[in-house]
Amino acid sequence: MLRNKSRRYHILLIVELICVLLLLPGCFRKDQLMDSILGEDIAALTTWVENYQEFSGDKISLTPGVYRIQVQTTLQQDQSIYVEMKYDNSYFHAFHGNGVSIFPGDHYMEFNVYVLDRVPAAYVQCDFYNVGTEALVKLDVYRTNRGNWVLLFLTLAIFSVLDFLIEFRRRILAGKISKEQQVVFWTLAAGVLLAYFPFLTDYFWMGADTTFHLTRIAGLTDTLRQGGSLPVRVQSGWLYDHGYAVALFYGDLFLFIPVFLLQIGFSFMTSYKLFILFILVATVVIAYHSFYRCMKDRYAALLGSMVYLLMPYHLFNVYNRGAVGESLAMIFLPLVCCGIYLLYTESVTSASYKKNKWYIVWGISGVIQSHVLSTEMTVVFMALVCAVFWKKTLRKETFLQLLEASGIVLVVNMWFWLPLVYMMNADVYYLQSITRTQIQDKGIFLAAILQMLPNKGSTHLGLQDREPIQVGAGALMLLLVYVFWNVRTKKGNSLCNILVGFSFLAIFMSTRYLPWDAVGNLPGIGPIASSLQFPWRWLVMAAVLISLFAGFFFLRVKECGGNRVKAALGVFMVIFVSLAVYHVNSIAYGAGAIYLYTAENMGTINVGNAEYVPDGVPIYQMYYHDPVAEDGLTWSHYEKRGTNVKLTLENSTTETRYLEVPLIGYKGYAVAGLGSSGGQAEPYITEETGTHGDLRIAVPAQYHGNVVISYEGHPLFHVAEVVSLMSLIAIISAHFLGKRKRLRNGNEYGANK
Repeated sequence: MLRNKSRRYHILLIVELICVLLLLPGCFRKDQLMDSILGEDIAALTTWVENYQEFSGDKISLTPGVYRIQVQTTLQQDQSIYVEMKYDNSYFHAFHGNGVSIFPGDHYMEFNVYVLDRVPAAYVQCDFYNVGTEALVKLDVYRTNRGNWVLLFLTLAIFSVLDFLIEFRRRILAGKISKEQQVVFWTLAAGVLLAYFPFLTDYFWMGADTTFHLTRIAGLTDTLRQGGSLPVRVQSGWLYDHGYAVALFYGDLFLFIPVFLLQIGFSFMTSYKLFILFILVATVVIAYHSFYRCMKDRYAALLGSMVYLLMPYHLFNVYNRGAVGESLAMIFLPLVCCGIYLLYTESVTSASYKKNKWYIVWGISGVIQSHVLSTEMTVVFMALVCAVFWKKTLRKETFLQLLEASGIVLVVNMWFWLPLVYMMNADVYYLQSITRTQIQDKGIFLAAILQMLPNKGSTHLGLQDREPIQVGAGALMLLLVYVFWNVRTKKGNSLCNILVGFSFLAIFMSTRYLPWDAVGNLPGIGPIASSLQFPWRWLVMAAVLISLFAGFFFLRVKECGGNRVKAALGVFMVIFVSLAVYHVNSIAYGAGAIYLYTAENMGTINVGNAEYVPDGVPIYQMYYHDPVAEDGLTWSHYEKRGTNVKLTLENSTTETRYLEVPLIGYKGYAVAGLGSSGGQAEPYITEETGTHGDLRIAVPAQYHGNVVISYEGHPLFHVAEVVSLMSLIAIISAHFLGKRKRLRNGNEYGANK
């Protein structure tokens, strides 16, 4: 019987392999030209509609796949062209695409259209505003191979899930997976499904910060497509293609997940939704692993991880705010808590004691690469724990592990934090003015803490009292039940008391009742406190602390609690899950449906508060444009790919002339000559920026030659990158060498025995 099952499983694997091999060649097919339009040929075919000319191309037949529309234009000020691929008779799910507006200076544009069923008569429609059709140099429609990549990816995903379930069932029948583990797996899977409910639709919901993070994803994708080098420091595409150094200040390591999905062919909306699924799965898996490592009880760890996943503030970050950075940071906070707990509770003489620091290392590293402000809050709470338990902190073994963890974190992440610190001191940004603002009135009211029903709320962050910024009625009930039980029976323990105390402290810090304005005026810590912008960010710490408490409270009740307390825990879980159901249902059906398939029609000025724009740059006066030269200076052969520019310069005067290039003048740009006539001095970047903060190039007298402008950063950046890379190689090598040594020692011991 077992032999027959094994044979059937091997046959299934062979069938899967054959399917993959059959799909693979299609992924490397050349793009097929489906239609081509020249602006000079369509003047007589346009019709006037109100104040613009409209052109509709020939009907073409499209089969399922991903199609790319490439547009080349020459537009002047106040001119624009709107391009869209349409099919009037298609049912909704067969044809996915958005139109794109093209403005002056944006000479080349491409965007995708996604066809899910046969479309027999699609066509391109162009609307010309204040311009003749000759401004449309060329428009091409290509059938790409990305649809095949998507099909291959989905096939591999389905096969992987199928193989996992088969192996999971086999291990259950073999008695290798206990009933407890089965309960944990299916409960966590149901929890993820519940938390992901708003995105189990064909549309999605835009939170207050969603457009900012979508633009980060689009900017990173565009930079890589334009040949940008790693690590990306300045993302192209932003601010009318002037570029934005968001990557220097805001870690984008995990954004490579949606970028990868975009590259293989998924639509913009689908890539983002799959990215959110990854965040939810990673959150609950890491939370369960961390809590189980601390509690040594599967159901306690399950309770804690479910509370963490469905916490109203967590769902609020994921959907209501669209706060991708904080949502990513919440993945790793349980690791930090686990590492701190183990270092302070385990015996310092145990063989595994030194390994506990790695929870802190990878936890804080993940937070740093996700969200700098969450890093600040995490460090503050870690410092508070170290201060409260100073006796254990100052134990030689514990202190050394904390010191080693801090050093490793700094070295591993040097490639990110060192450029950030350098750039913060190299220039003045809008961020500095934001950190000087008062935040007292941006904390939440008591009514928000006691709010019973979370909902989709308002997307306007000035209306905190109308948003579900809360720990939730279920979590508050759990804390109060414990306090009442402990006061009445004295059966609580010091660990639960500590977690409850820290939880209430984090909740209090999220309110407007803490004198935040007075704290903001303190030297040293004032700017750090004000940089949080919203005191209610501290609810992220409350969320992880309450979740950790929930698991340990369960253990305490299991050990000595009465039936009433157990019943209260059951009621708590019913309330908690019910509130989560209400919350996600409110988002899925109460929010406006948005269909965003391509990033190109999303705009380029979604910079939030423009924290990372140099101070004084008028971002709302910017526009697409070519280089601007002073009299006597001419440029030609201009080519701009992302933040890299090539052009030929000729200064026919006897004085230095200046050229303004459409790039924001961040410190770190470099200009290099590719050969000039007569051995003249080379152009250089001036300290002063040009109009709208544009990069300003000084071109010496009588100069004639080709130049390249690119972002190089500071030599320290490259040193930091090498240090981080070498440290990671050393850590990985030490891990595998140690594992190999332990395996060899184990084999020798077995042989001797």
